[in-house]
Amino acid sequence: MPRPDTARRSVCPPTLSRRSLLGRAAAAGFAVPAFAALGLGLPAARGAGAADPLAASLDAVLAAAVEDGFPGVALSVARAGKTIYAGAAGVASIAENTPLKADDRQRIYSIAKTFTATVALQLVDEGVLSLDDTAVDWLDDPAVTRIPNANTATLRQLLLHTSGIYDFADDTDSPFWLDAFLGPDADWTKVWTPEDLLAYADGANHAPYFAPGQGYAYSNTNYILLGLMIEQATGRTFGDELTTRILEPLALRDTFLAEGAAMPDGTADAYQVVEDELVSLSGTNLSWAWTFGGMVSTPADLLRFSRAVFEGELLSAAAFEEMFAFVPADKPGKFEGMGVYKIGTPNGDLIGMDGTGPGANSAMMRLPEADLTVVLIDNMAPDEGATELLRDTVFRLVLGLA
Repeated sequence: MPRPDTARRSVCPPTLSRRSLLGRAAAAGFAVPAFAALGLGLPAARGAGAADPLAASLDAVLAAAVEDGFPGVALSVARAGKTIYAGAAGVASIAENTPLKADDRQRIYSIAKTFTATVALQLVDEGVLSLDDTAVDWLDDPAVTRIPNANTATLRQLLLHTSGIYDFADDTDSPFWLDAFLGPDADWTKVWTPEDLLAYADGANHAPYFAPGQGYAYSNTNYILLGLMIEQATGRTFGDELTTRILEPLALRDTFLAEGAAMPDGTADAYQVVEDELVSLSGTNLSWAWTFGGMVSTPADLLRFSRAVFEGELLSAAAFEEMFAFVPADKPGKFEGMGVYKIGTPNGDLIGMDGTGPGANSAMMRLPEADLTVVLIDNMAPDEGATELLRDTVFRLVLGLA
């Protein structure tokens, strides 16, 4: 199948800077002085333009991000469970010149891990699964049994990325990216099965990173195995379990597992810079990301979901404690939980999850000491640091530290 057409403009990846973001907010007349005075006395709801300095500054920051290269970016902010800002800038579709709206559905990639971890821990609560179970305890498929560590790594280690199981999407040496997206024979419309993906972690193709429990290595393969274990243990599809356990109870009407080749209606287009061309990935599907990243959502839905996660609404006290029992991760100041992580930032320790993949970035992060949650979703995958910078800038503005 041919690749999707390139978008109608060529750009370089965004090169955001704190100066450009905060400079735009200052130009709007609401940056440093206004927020230093506000402190944590944040307005209860978003106002209209200049009547609300918080809204005006965040509007300006989103506009600066688009001017610096993002096709579109959506943002929602909540304090004490109440939304205080919801906005968007840029376009959902370059070809159609369709403005991006705050409630447009977008790819969220690894934030899906928070959903998957929650379902798994609910089954632990119910005694269906145990944190000491291994993948091979539930799965006898050769695609699983041939993976080193699959017979010894526990469900707890899968959730915490301490299993040592090779990441099929390892960007240093896995051929997956060439096969799926970048190689001359890559078919961007292919529907990937879990077995297709697990083959990259087969012991004949790659060794494990380390013995279970002897280190930390982020591995998307872990969450594919979790999805298969959930299906085997319940006798239902992961999508059905996700819907009945989380999406319906929380009324997340714009959140979907994108199964097979179908993308949910109303999903914003996705873009990626490839060899200095901004390429549309809107013809691709999310089958390859399944239970570790194959979902779409909106900032509003993710605010509701994050509140349920952070307040323990979906789990028992024991399972909640397990979810947020952090272990050292892959860089200083970062600690991994089950479907969530904690990281030190200039604004304090944030807890939540983010996602990066072809055509999108997302962040769902909470600053517990201020009872603030920020959700960002953009429809292009720039340098990971650009989205982190945007996230931290939003927190600083809201807190009055700019």
